Amino acid sequence: MPDVKRFCEFPGCHDLAEKGGHYCKKHAILKEKQRRLAQLQSHDKTPSARGYNSKWNKARKIFLAQHPTCAICGAPATDVDHIIPHKGNKKLFWDQSNWQALCHSCHSRKTAREDMGKW
Repeated sequence: MPDVKRFCEFPGCHDLAEKGGHYCKKHAILKEKQRRLAQLQSHDKTPSARGYNSKWNKARKIFLAQHPTCAICGAPATDVDHIIPHKGNKKLFWDQSNWQALCHSCHSRKTAREDMGKW
């Protein structure tokens, strides 16, 4: 049975994929680096290591008192969401203009959508 060649699946690339793979050599290396970086930045770290500590809990409590309803559905807010995921960036983490109050259900759906792109 002859080897079937196919094009690299990286958007805009017209090179042939490595034998048995989905990407050309250049993009296979890039995708592996991206995968490793995503692993390092993933939720494998403890919440405290990601900044969710007593200082966060205090700020969260104050923010929810000031913003008691979910920004998406209007239900009572229980979670403070980072509109743009901070990915460890402390400045973005503490920027309150990047926060929104969400109910747990809306926050879970938003987080799941964002995390789907990581893997």
